[in-house]
Amino acid sequence: MAFDAKWILIMKTFKLLLLVALVFLAGVVGTRIVVRQVMGEVIAHPETVPPRIERSLAFRLRLDSGQRAKLHEIMSGTHEQLKDLRQEYRPRVILVLSNANNQITALLTPEQLARFEKWKKENHPLLEAIKRNQ
Repeated sequence: MAFDAKWILIMKTFKLLLLVALVFLAGVVGTRIVVRQVMGEVIAHPETVPPRIERSLAFRLRLDSGQRAKLHEIMSGTHEQLKDLRQEYRPRVILVLSNANNQITALLTPEQLARFEKWKKENHPLLEAIKRNQ
């Protein structure tokens, strides 16, 4: 079977579109993996966030040493306030999430429950971090 020029052009266009779609899909999947990893790290170790923000602001704003020192004071104070706030509200958050979890698990079949537990582990590092820190 001989291929004519029109068929060859269609196939080349199809291959190009398929390649573009695959590159896009790889970008989406890669981004999702990186975001999950970063969010899991932030959730597990929230104390690493303020130094990162400090460095980023100091670099992007080109702060001098006096401004950096003042920024450090501000970020340290803010971090402590947020830490206190998290400790204050954490028991309530755990209670609300636990209640929701209990209500959901009560309505599921054993097969659904297994899938639900797997889904929580795969998709919600926040829930896992809260469970670990109870």
